[in-house]
Amino acid sequence: MEQYRVPNKLPSEEIHILAQRKGRLKQLSKRSEAVPRKPKPKRKFQKASTFVANHRQAERDAKRMKRNFLKTGFRLANSEIQENRLVLVLRHRGQHIANVDVLNALRSLRLPLKRTVAFHKLTPEVHAKLKMVEPFVVWGYPNDSVIRELVYKYGTFRGLSGPGSKAVPISSNKLIEDRLGHAGIICVEDVLNEIVTLGPNFEEVRRAFRIFLVNNPVDGWKDAPKGKLRSIGGEAGFRGDEINALFKRIL
Repeated sequence: MEQYRVPNKLPSEEIHILAQRKGRLKQLSKRSEAVPRKPKPKRKFQKASTFVANHRQAERDAKRMKRNFLKTGFRLANSEIQENRLVLVLRHRGQHIANVDVLNALRSLRLPLKRTVAFHKLTPEVHAKLKMVEPFVVWGYPNDSVIRELVYKYGTFRGLSGPGSKAVPISSNKLIEDRLGHAGIICVEDVLNEIVTLGPNFEEVRRAFRIFLVNNPVDGWKDAPKGKLRSIGGEAGFRGDEINALFKRIL
């Protein structure tokens, strides 16, 4: 009878086998679970007429640019335009732009979206790009009060974690010193002075800021066509010092 007696404690080998079996059952249960599929990006249906309209718009922009550049060269024919000055550029129209050259010019001017604003030094290169995108932008010479109000209300720094990072509000001079202290800029007044005077660190200050996204003017735009040039009764194009009156309504 002694040989048929069951021991009080199971051997360690059998315990090890049971643990392996438990692990296999756990893995099988995980495999049997339904894996959630990633939702496919929905493609918006577009009519054939939409493609035709976009193609025609791109052709019109290409013909306009060719005609303007052959007529007056790379600069706008306006005696009031002075290069190497600070200009303020607003993209006031063009939610969807079909012409690739116009779209790339707007992106290089830091105007990727409608109602975005950017500061630039009017170099020959910037002048040529402004001529390319003339029906889609309003630009001119800002005064000190407009620059100050724009920076205080809409100024944010770029995030440090990459292109998709969140904007960093300018909440204190300590933040400015951490970002631009190596260039001798430690407060908001230094930032404003660098922008107004087009100082040696102007490009670095401009790159540190995120794009300015502003509101539409109070009471909206006037009855003049937004895509028509201001010189012929529209809203687009060069305004000179008159852009300050427009930004008073925006800010």
